[in-house]
Amino acid sequence: MTDRKLNITVLTAEDSLKVFRMTQERIDAALDRFPEFKDKVDISITRTSTSFENTPSWNAEDYVKFRKGVADADVMIGYMFPLEEVKTAAPHLKWIHIIGAGVEHLLPLDWLPEDAVLTNNRGAHAPKSYEYVMMALLMLANHMPRLMRAQQAHFWDAHFVSIIRGSTVAVLGAGHQGSAAAKAAKALGLRTIGVDIDTSPRENFDELVHVSSLRETLGRADYVVVTLPSTDETYRMIDRGAFSAMKEGCGFVNISRGRIVDGDALMENLRNGRLSGAVLDVFEQEPLPADSPLWDAPNLVMSPHMGCDDEENYIDRTFDIFFSNLRRFINGEKLENVVDRIKGY
Repeated sequence: MTDRKLNITVLTAEDSLKVFRMTQERIDAALDRFPEFKDKVDISITRTSTSFENTPSWNAEDYVKFRKGVADADVMIGYMFPLEEVKTAAPHLKWIHIIGAGVEHLLPLDWLPEDAVLTNNRGAHAPKSYEYVMMALLMLANHMPRLMRAQQAHFWDAHFVSIIRGSTVAVLGAGHQGSAAAKAAKALGLRTIGVDIDTSPRENFDELVHVSSLRETLGRADYVVVTLPSTDETYRMIDRGAFSAMKEGCGFVNISRGRIVDGDALMENLRNGRLSGAVLDVFEQEPLPADSPLWDAPNLVMSPHMGCDDEENYIDRTFDIFFSNLRRFINGEKLENVVDRIKGY
């Protein structure tokens, strides 16, 4: 790297929710945690009227702000922007950090300059994912989805359940979020099986199996937690065949992306009782349409894609991930959380 200061543009919006709001105060707090960069970077905020992915999207003034903000940028932090303008509007751009873990909204990556790198926010969701999965597993073990439905029906559904300790959970995807899920399960005394393309040993997994053994593994699990990335390969990976492979009475949790699960097959298995219950934080269409049959599905608890985002600390962790990587960037080292141009995650 040269001795000149790096120009870093932070792309955010006036209507950003608090959990994703990037402010000067939060940037200053991050620089206090990483004081070595105070004299090495110039950080500017480009604040548009709304987020690019919203409907309606940017107005003409927002496009002008974006082009001005990235014109001299070496690095950009953001979530979504006009992809077709990146190469021309940001000729000096070498690194883009996305403040979400999933990047399916940016695919395909043919817009990414050849000499630029794209990183994501893997790891920022882990602490909240840990708590959410622990809650979901305990809810399923205690039949809370069933009891909540009985309460709504004014029905005294008296029955008994056993403790969760000693059960087995299959965690689909053994990355940062999957590892957080496994850690939560281990804290509750469960045996953990990770399903991933990478089967190298890692903490909190008693066993790791290749995704080619998915169906067999589903049949061994009392609970299934989905933390897979959203790709062409994982689209509706959890289909009728996958649900049929699960144990009778299995509990199901999805905290990654709704498109990984066949919603019709999920409904069938909730209605016929093959699944004892499910907890969903993500859906193929968000917001979930008012006429979706999921609203009335039996033994289902839903949250509106907020289960793994920590309102007070998410952006702080985002900046910690970014500045830790900035040290590597300045030193010419390989960055962490790099998105593979071919795989898309």
